[in-house]
Amino acid sequence: MSSIDTDNIPILAALKPKDREKVLWSARQRTYAPGDVVIREGDSALNLFLIASGRARVEQGGVELKPLGPGEFFGELGILQEHPRTATVIATEELTCVLLPAWEFRSLLNEHPEMAVPMLYTLISRLHGLSPHQH
Repeated sequence: MSSIDTDNIPILAALKPKDREKVLWSARQRTYAPGDVVIREGDSALNLFLIASGRARVEQGGVELKPLGPGEFFGELGILQEHPRTATVIATEELTCVLLPAWEFRSLLNEHPEMAVPMLYTLISRLHGLSPHQH
C-alpha cells in the first residue's frame, strides 16, 4: 500500500508505529470518484473503511445523515455485529480510503483494545447526532 498519513486517523493513531505498520501491511488503499457508491445499505460487510482524504455523505433509508471526512471511519457496525450494511456511503469528492478486512479488524481490536476508545467516542457522537433531543 502506498504511503498515507495515518497519524490523522484516530483509531490508527492509538497504535504504536510498529503496530500501525503491521496493520497497514494487510490493508488496501482505494480511491473513489465523486458520486461513487462506496458501500450500499443491505450489502455484506467485508471491510472497515478509514478515510485518508476526501469527503463522503451517508444515507440511511434515503435520509442523508452527517457527512464524513478525513480521519473518520465507517463500516464498523456491519463488521462488529456481522450483519449487512446499515447505510449507504457515497463519495462527494475524490475519496481515498484505507480498507481493513473484517477478520483483520476484529483481530486488531482483540490485540489492541486501546483502539476501541476513539472508536467508542465516535460512535457516541454519531448517536447524539441522530437524537431528536440535541441541545
